[in-house]
Amino acid sequence: MVWLRSRQTLTYLILAMLILSLSYMIFTDNTYEMEAVRFAGNHLQFLRSNALVDTEKPASSKAKERSDAIKMNLQKTCTTFNISLPVNSFMMGHMHYDDTSKAIYCFIPKVACTSWKRVWMKLTGIVPLDKDLSTIERRFIHTGLPLLKSNMESELKLKTYKKFIFVRHPFDRVLSAFKDKLESFDKSSTYDFHKEIGMKIQQKYREKTNGGHNVTFTEFIRYITESGPLSYEQRNEHWLSMHEICNPCAVQYDFIGKFETLKEDADYVLDWLGAKNIVASFPVSDRPFYTRRYDPKYFNSLDHKTKMKFFAKYLADFVAFDYRFL
Repeated sequence: MVWLRSRQTLTYLILAMLILSLSYMIFTDNTYEMEAVRFAGNHLQFLRSNALVDTEKPASSKAKERSDAIKMNLQKTCTTFNISLPVNSFMMGHMHYDDTSKAIYCFIPKVACTSWKRVWMKLTGIVPLDKDLSTIERRFIHTGLPLLKSNMESELKLKTYKKFIFVRHPFDRVLSAFKDKLESFDKSSTYDFHKEIGMKIQQKYREKTNGGHNVTFTEFIRYITESGPLSYEQRNEHWLSMHEICNPCAVQYDFIGKFETLKEDADYVLDWLGAKNIVASFPVSDRPFYTRRYDPKYFNSLDHKTKMKFFAKYLADFVAFDYRFL
């Protein structure tokens, strides 16, 4: 008990340090203070993760424990933030279902959704069992799966089927979207992100445009974190808040996995769905966009005000899914 009390005391001290440091950051832009907040945040996360998950347990048990902890945290966040979103066709337009395993997967772009869709193609029998998942064309992957919104029994399935989602650190996810859709050129997409979105960003922040190419990360973040009503482009699904896509405050998901623990969590879900005989292991991405949260090229290019606006925009995601901003 003495050890427990000392551990709790240390946790509160670190939390206090984090809050004080963050408060100071709101009025200053000090590099050393940033490092102090990062240090405190990392140590607080270490203590919390140790308290939530027993590292001695098998990977499957740890995956379930992590998910249960996230779901408890999510419930508190939905209540505290008073989040009330409708269960609508937009949300069900991000849900794939399988009648054999009686399961629903709500996909969030930039959270291994292409890999999961490849799995779903085998699970639903759209491709042969001996098909090499890496050979399936990306365009077919994103258009060849049935969506819950088009099913006549959507409401019944939503109530009775087991459901899961995967989430990712908000900054990593948005950075990955920027690198994929605007910094590079996505040849597999029928939607021209440079023309449709890059151009609008340049028109807003530059005197001259160049076809929407070479948009900077700062311009992009400023654009998607603007105050007031946002346009369709500013709310594109690749950077729309995760809780707005899959609506976990209204839909009770049985499992919430994380991109950061993808292998363990995906293996757990495959076993949970009874799909290990169909998909032996979770497929790796054929086009990974590696992101490093504090990569100076991106994170340090944002001024203090822009960083705080980003945090405010994705606050519900940070809190609900237990992610640290720093």
